[in-house]
Amino acid sequence: MKLPVFISILVALLAQTSDAKNLSGDRYFQSYREIIGKSPATGHELELLIASSPLTDSTAVASVYHALLDSLVDHPTGFEKYHTSPSSTLITLKKSHPALFYRHQILEAYNLGIGGDWPDAIQRIDEVISFSEQSDKELYFDAIATKSQFLARVGLLRASLNELAVVLDALPSLSQKRFFGDGAIENAELFIGLTKSYLGEYDQALVLCARAETFFSGRPASTPFRYYQMSLDCQRRSYEGLARYTEAEDILESYIRFAEQIKDWDSFVYGLVLKLNIYFQTNSSESALQLIESTKRFVASLPGSYDKTSYEIARFEALLMQGKLDEANALSADIEQMLAKTSDNSLLQAEFRSAQAELFEKTGNLKPALNALKDSKHYYQDLYYQTDGRNEFFSDYYESELAQRKLQLLSKEHELTQLNLSKTSRFNALLLMGAAVLTIAVVFIGYLLSVQRKLKAEQEELATTDSLTGIRNRRSALQAIDIEIDKAKRHQQPLSLAIIDLDHFKSINDRFGHDAGDALLKAFSHFISRSIRKSDIFARYGGEEFVLCLPMTSVEKAETMLNNILSMYNAEMFCGGNIRNQTFSAGVKEYEAGDTTMSLITHCDEALYKAKNAGRGQVSRADR
Repeated sequence: MKLPVFISILVALLAQTSDAKNLSGDRYFQSYREIIGKSPATGHELELLIASSPLTDSTAVASVYHALLDSLVDHPTGFEKYHTSPSSTLITLKKSHPALFYRHQILEAYNLGIGGDWPDAIQRIDEVISFSEQSDKELYFDAIATKSQFLARVGLLRASLNELAVVLDALPSLSQKRFFGDGAIENAELFIGLTKSYLGEYDQALVLCARAETFFSGRPASTPFRYYQMSLDCQRRSYEGLARYTEAEDILESYIRFAEQIKDWDSFVYGLVLKLNIYFQTNSSESALQLIESTKRFVASLPGSYDKTSYEIARFEALLMQGKLDEANALSADIEQMLAKTSDNSLLQAEFRSAQAELFEKTGNLKPALNALKDSKHYYQDLYYQTDGRNEFFSDYYESELAQRKLQLLSKEHELTQLNLSKTSRFNALLLMGAAVLTIAVVFIGYLLSVQRKLKAEQEELATTDSLTGIRNRRSALQAIDIEIDKAKRHQQPLSLAIIDLDHFKSINDRFGHDAGDALLKAFSHFISRSIRKSDIFARYGGEEFVLCLPMTSVEKAETMLNNILSMYNAEMFCGGNIRNQTFSAGVKEYEAGDTTMSLITHCDEALYKAKNAGRGQVSRADR
């Protein structure tokens, strides 16, 4: 072993040993652990325990332990800001207790994210990771887990899983942990389950989140109540995704009862809204109305909140279902006022504007209906971010639905126009001008029909093409892959699938700017497109991740082909030669009897994680 490497390892080991000794003799840490052992359930209970401990001292160390304890209680959704130590007290702490300083930085990063500044939040976590990787393994694992959660919150779900995959096999036993709460790794399994649920991998999500429910049901190590609630919500979402609505409703009953038991009224109302959504999905309008009638007075008595506004939007949708348009119109004005008082309301605005478009449509106000749809799209697009701060287009499904709704509304306008033109033609025929008017009418209707065809073409393009790279989008690719799998199964022919992820893509944005990152994604898409066959399916799966389907191709041939493409890609230069020596990692899997598109993607993801963990810039074959 080289001397500098040996010395660095020795220093890291000594630092960890020293840190452990410092904690064992630290009365503040001992108080922290004793209070955790008593599992305070509310902020009031926590403050009573702190009042009789050394953590009331006016020192920087005591104030940080106080902040860490505060993260365990009174944060029912995880979107409430955390109590943190004053910045003036942290200056000396960074020198005297660096590990404690950087653990406090995790809470600071949470506050940045809650305030909407996700890029800075992730940058702050990267600083914690950089500090702790060699000096404090527990802090390092916790910071990785936090970054994974942040990536999931901004919609980069596979990047979130990739982050956790790096450390998952090396995680310590919970019995060895010293710190708990937000930013701690003990909820990793829960967050993997949640992420898989969001990705549509519902069966795996159910297994993971059911285990998390069992683990968190007794609040081990004073873990927040919401971890248990999140495990229930994860199962509810997965059951809904599998169209197992009865089981989803049963889980929701447990969720609502628990929220009522701990008097968490925001979560209680959230559960009611989820239950209403199930009734809407299953066309159980009678059940939805009964639930609203039995709960609306109690919900009205609660103070204004995000979830209360969400409940009123669901009630608005129920009135539309009943055809009670006057009541819906009156409630619409109330919801406008509630939204004005609700912070971070883009999702609520998007849902409400979409429902409001239906109200306008039913009352014959077609132009306001179109404007409401445009507003809804605008709010949906505000919801999704890249870690580099750019907005990301909302799902192709929503774009397609929006275009379809526009088409329906314009068709109604065309029908009204045709009716008016018909009346005008008959009237003008009496004035011997029928022929001229009819000609004009035909030309005008032809124009309207051309607009309709153009809108239909735009709809089809929105539904199939990635707006940045011009290649297929995820939704279009999944549909096409389903068809190819059916062919492979029917004709007993080989088919291979690969997930490709550009290596170190974030560093391109950091070094050369976001425009360069966009240019690289476009260039890579063009490079792959000209390197594959016309029969192959290539699409942007999300962010810097791509999917490639190779019909009539064994996994051996697919692996050889991908390695050849990787070698050629590594030799390419981009952005005037400023970006070069680029690589990607890929996971590949051959279709086997019983495989589905999503199961193939899951296996490819697992192989991709292996390629990443093995050093990137390589192709890994999925295990059989």
